[in-house]
Amino acid sequence: MLGRYSHVLFDLDGTIFNTEHAYTSALYDVLKAERPDTEETYESLTRFMGSTAENTRIELNLPFEDTKRLSDAWIERVKLYEDSIKPFDGIMAVIRYLHDHGIKLGIVTSRAKTYENVLGEIASPLPSVLKPYFNYSISASDVENPKPAPDSILKYMEITGAKKEEILFIGDTLSDIECAHSAGVDFGLAVWGSRIKRSIMCAHYFMNPWDIIKVIFTHDDMNYQWYRWAKEIQAIGQIGLTYCTNVFDIERFERLREISCEIISTMTETPFEKVKDVICMDKGYITPKIDTRAAVFNENGQILLVKEAKNGLWSLPGGWCDEAESIISNTVKEVREEAGMLVKPVKFVGMIDKSKWNKSSQPFHILASFTVCLEGEGEFTPNSETLERRFFSIDEVSDEMLRLGTTTTEQIRMCSEAFNSKNWVPVID
Repeated sequence: MLGRYSHVLFDLDGTIFNTEHAYTSALYDVLKAERPDTEETYESLTRFMGSTAENTRIELNLPFEDTKRLSDAWIERVKLYEDSIKPFDGIMAVIRYLHDHGIKLGIVTSRAKTYENVLGEIASPLPSVLKPYFNYSISASDVENPKPAPDSILKYMEITGAKKEEILFIGDTLSDIECAHSAGVDFGLAVWGSRIKRSIMCAHYFMNPWDIIKVIFTHDDMNYQWYRWAKEIQAIGQIGLTYCTNVFDIERFERLREISCEIISTMTETPFEKVKDVICMDKGYITPKIDTRAAVFNENGQILLVKEAKNGLWSLPGGWCDEAESIISNTVKEVREEAGMLVKPVKFVGMIDKSKWNKSSQPFHILASFTVCLEGEGEFTPNSETLERRFFSIDEVSDEMLRLGTTTTEQIRMCSEAFNSKNWVPVID
């Protein structure tokens, strides 16, 4: 895999940590104490998530002689709600994955170091849970002009030597967006923690932390550009044959399909007729194929893999979604056929575009679904498709043992996070 970005910067509050309830409730308490007749509500005060105390004091026109007095009162109230401050589901697993795969991680936060001694972890610009993964944390105390000014990101670039095009900044507020745009780096909106209610131009929109991985990493498929062109030529030919009636146009579109087959046959050293049988079997308007995969977990949190007969590699059980089957019914059917087990689907993990996650030799555009299932009864018998079934702990699984066209370690970890999460949001490409 090639990294599209080699540096990923994260905001803390609303991006890594769910601090909205604690911070907003505390601010509301302070405001009500000073102005009992205020028309501000909890909902209206959420706009200050990611804002500095100084900006908050000015916008609310609070009767404090300085920002420190507001901050002291605010921080005192936050203590009452600190038990609600936790990382968002899935974010720590994604951070670990990025770190383990060589991505340099940094924090750009509106938190100041002043109150770390008072509140500890919940006010720290670099909480201890993040220290193993992050090299730098740029807080509001480290720069003359904190967010939304670009100073924090520019300071990170000065310290690390990172170039603008190498950096992705992920945050949840307009302040974060303005900071990224002013610094000239790409921005990804953490939709899972954002309160922004209008359309904002961002390079990326992340509905779920796992969406980050497919953006950061791209498979090195420049050598397969010919393959994508061949598939596009085939699609044009098939669509043309669906609608045209002119005999000469029909000949031209049939020739396009032949050219596509010839390209794939030549580059893969596969017999032309075999390629043609695969590529030209579809009729009508061309649409993506659906691959259904089951993430079956046992009571120990281990995941079921099957060893494929044709290559000896391991994969999540699954296959093409058959006619008249739903994604769920087909998933259950595939596990029964490949692993000899009757499973119970309990959670939809997501629907992904395999061209972004897998390096596949299939001559189709493929969308793959993943569904968490619970272990069921049934005996395994080796068959024409699979030689063995076995449960693995997540850390046992490596790319070297997998058939990467269907299953990757990041997909397995994503499924594991979904299995363990109470509030999983499906990943949808």
